[in-house]
Amino acid sequence: MSAHDATRRKSEPQSRRAGTARGQGPSLALWALMGGAVIVIVAGFLGLDRWFYEHVSLALAPRDRLGSGFYPVSKPLWLLCRRAFGYGVVPLAVLIGLVVLKPERGRQAVVGALAIIVAALVANGAQAAIGRLRPNQGTTHLAFTQPFAELLTKQNVSFPSGEAATAMAAAYVLGRLLPRWKAAFYVCSTLAAVARLVNGAHYLSDVAAGALLGSLLAALVFRWAAPAAERRKKSAGA
Repeated sequence: MSAHDATRRKSEPQSRRAGTARGQGPSLALWALMGGAVIVIVAGFLGLDRWFYEHVSLALAPRDRLGSGFYPVSKPLWLLCRRAFGYGVVPLAVLIGLVVLKPERGRQAVVGALAIIVAALVANGAQAAIGRLRPNQGTTHLAFTQPFAELLTKQNVSFPSGEAATAMAAAYVLGRLLPRWKAAFYVCSTLAAVARLVNGAHYLSDVAAGALLGSLLAALVFRWAAPAAERRKKSAGA
């Protein structure tokens, strides 16, 4: 056996293990997110939502929004996170930059943009269809309005959080395409989602449901719309 063959045989198991880890990583993360989000959603509808709003959200962001409370002081940070990731501005800009700088990855970037847009549209449509009132619109976390009544405005409804869904879909997409910055993307997206709790605009389960929905939709879009070559590569690595 030549030295080249020996080196190749020795390196093959490591490559397979690395490929397997890459293939399992997103699935394990999604399973963990799904389990945690379901627990939060169930606990929220059982009463945690209203408790969290009255004892945490209102303490951080009083109804009058005056004074030197936590939210009034830190408001610029939360607004920046929301507009950057909750609105999908930064993720879409990164994807456009990826197309310009690396045209060979243009198809992946288009799939990523599609995943973010689908997550945002589905989450906001579900929010209007379900019609759960925002914390400051009702005296209980189980207050609902007529389905689809807020289809155009969505000012008074909150479940699931559209911004949380958009932000977490963006984190999944960018983490997949630019894994070196994955942790930073998830931190920024998490801050964008948490901002909806800090300012009292959403219940805890609203944000959990939005994060779960956005992540799952992004994963599904990549699974079915990604190029066949990429899917074959993942299968070979697994």
